[in-house]
Amino acid sequence: MKQVFINQLIVIPFAIPFYHLMVWRGYDSGRTLPTFQRTLLEVLFCAILDETGYYYAHRLLHHPFFYKHIHKRHHEWTSPIAITALYTHPVEHILVNLLPLLLGPLILGSHMATTWLWFCIAIVSTLGNHSGLDLPLMSSAKEHDIHHLK
Repeated sequence: MKQVFINQLIVIPFAIPFYHLMVWRGYDSGRTLPTFQRTLLEVLFCAILDETGYYYAHRLLHHPFFYKHIHKRHHEWTSPIAITALYTHPVEHILVNLLPLLLGPLILGSHMATTWLWFCIAIVSTLGNHSGLDLPLMSSAKEHDIHHLK
């Protein structure tokens, strides 16, 4: 699990410029929370953007060259468990796990509370997809397990 630890360390250098980009973008750091409707719409936008970014980045990594040199590491686990969501090459971690996740709040200039809510939802969803369990309100873990068998 050394790779998971390395990928967790990669997050730190990304957090600093992300924060400064959010400040530059004019994110809302006020004490007044956004309305429920605004939060819901922003989280929905973030989810759509994240899924789209993830899909195309993941498809790119299944190109034979990128699969061999980058993505194959993630597929070493044929029966995924939650922690294997982060068992990726550092390039994949940045391209697939971090950038799509960060784009929504950055584009919208989301309130910090909305941003953290989005991060929590995305992390729980990712862990659920790699858990092998069929959990309510989440995509099928069986489909993901079949994908890992390929």
